[in-house]
Amino acid sequence: MHSQIIQPIDILRPYISRYVFVQAEGSTDIMTPPSDDPRFVNGKHVQPLLPNYGSFIFIRNAVADISGTQTDELTLLGANQKTIGLTTVSGWFEGMMLDFEPGGMYALLGVDLLQLSGKVLRVSDYGNAALLQLDRIFKNTSSAEQIAPLMDAFFLGHLPAKEDLNYTRIRKVIAACDAAKGNITAAQMAAVACLSERQFLRVFRTYVGIPPKQFVRLRRLHRALQTMQQTAARGNTIDLLAVALEHGYYDLSHMAMEFQQMGCVSPSHFRMLGIPLTADFSVFFG
Repeated sequence: MHSQIIQPIDILRPYISRYVFVQAEGSTDIMTPPSDDPRFVNGKHVQPLLPNYGSFIFIRNAVADISGTQTDELTLLGANQKTIGLTTVSGWFEGMMLDFEPGGMYALLGVDLLQLSGKVLRVSDYGNAALLQLDRIFKNTSSAEQIAPLMDAFFLGHLPAKEDLNYTRIRKVIAACDAAKGNITAAQMAAVACLSERQFLRVFRTYVGIPPKQFVRLRRLHRALQTMQQTAARGNTIDLLAVALEHGYYDLSHMAMEFQQMGCVSPSHFRMLGIPLTADFSVFFG
C-alpha cells in the first residue's frame, strides 16, 4: 500500500485533520491467510478503516464494497465505533480519505452527525448540493497535488461567517477530555461547555454523532494508536503496558478489550501489522 498525507491549510485544521491519498492492491484471488488477520475476508483483500469521527472517502479506478454499499463515488462515513471493511472487487484502487476533526463535518457543511452515525451513504443518496459539487471535483481531478488545493478552496467557501459558538465549546470539551486521559464524566464535560447536561448532550451528539461516553472511548483509542505508531517510527520498542497507563486505561487487559471491540485486533496484533502504517497514524491498516 502506498499512501500520501497532505495537511489542509492552517485555517481549516480546526475542522479537517488531513487528506489521505491511498493506492492499494485489492486482489480477489483465493488466498489462505491466517484466520485472525483482518486484512482478508473470504479470500478478498480488505482495507479496514479504523473507527472515526466522520469522514469522506472517494474511490477511483475500482468499485469498492463498504459495509455492503457498492460505490465508485464520494461516500460519507458517519462517526462510528466499529472497524469498517473496504473490500475491493478487483485490481488496484486509488482512494482519498478526508478525515475530519470531531464536529468538523457539521461545522463546515451542516451534516448532522447524529443522523449519519454508524452509517455509510453515497453522496447521491444523501442529496446535498455542496457534496455533489465535491464529488465532481474528485472525478475530474487525477492527482493528490491537484486535488488538495481544490479541496482547500472548496472548504474555505464553507467556513462559518462568524464563530460557531457550539463548535468552540466542543473543542474545549475535547481538550479537557484529552487532559483527563478520558477519565471525565458527561456532567464534567457539560460544565466545561457551560451548558446544562441536557443541552450539552443534544449539541454534542449533533456535532460529533455519538454520545460523550462513546466518544471518550474512541478518543482514547486513537491517542493510544498515535503513541504506538510514533514510538515505532522512532525505532523504539512499544511497551504496551506503558501505553495503556499513559492513556488512562486501568491496565493492559482493559486496553486490549477496547482494541478488540473497536479495532478488531489485539494491541499486540496491531503492532505486528506493520508500523508506522503511513507517515503518521493512519485510518488505514497496511
